[in-house]
Amino acid sequence: MFAYIPARSGSKRILNKNIKLFKGKPIISYVIENIKKLDFIKSIYVSTDSKKIKRVAEQFGAKCGSLRKKSLADDKSGFMDLVKKDLPRFINLENNDNDVLFVLPTAILVSKKTFNFAYKKYKKFNCEVLMSCREFNQTPYWSMKINKLGNLRTIFPEKCLVNSQYIESLYYDSGLFYFLNFNKVKKYNDLKNAKKIKPFIVDDNSGIDVNTLDDWKKLESIFKSIK
Repeated sequence: MFAYIPARSGSKRILNKNIKLFKGKPIISYVIENIKKLDFIKSIYVSTDSKKIKRVAEQFGAKCGSLRKKSLADDKSGFMDLVKKDLPRFINLENNDNDVLFVLPTAILVSKKTFNFAYKKYKKFNCEVLMSCREFNQTPYWSMKINKLGNLRTIFPEKCLVNSQYIESLYYDSGLFYFLNFNKVKKYNDLKNAKKIKPFIVDDNSGIDVNTLDDWKKLESIFKSIK
């Protein structure tokens, strides 16, 4: 198994997000250093369209190979575009090893212990995807939306009279990491459509999906409280 970290340039809401300094170091360096501690990872690859990001990644021990195609580094390129059109070049470098740990470059709080537990679950269940997830803390079954007349209406009216303890748990992608088998998932148009996808539940101490400056500040606060 090898690790794949997608780190494109051109982030708009946080300038140079993937190499922005976090407590004096490029944020991606924390992820690389954490993954280097994992015995089950043979190689760490950072996929980027930026020479600057490539230099930083290689400085901290990752491999990059050639730069990612610009067509796969814009706002329109999604998760499965990377899996289908970018990941194969690294699989070839790893002699057709199809098991991949896909990690976001801001997932700095995911510990060695968490990765090891997740890996054991991935192997135990032989799943197509093991996704880091969170459980909704307020049931979305009670959500409401505004209709054409400007009035609130429940989205799931059949759930309105059901007590929360009797409503099944729901989960969402935490935006931190995924264990996946390329051969098994490449046929899907979305990773969430995989037939054998298992959740790995994480909390805020494992980090958050960083998209805005408010997210960045929250990550700094969590990091400070843990350290």
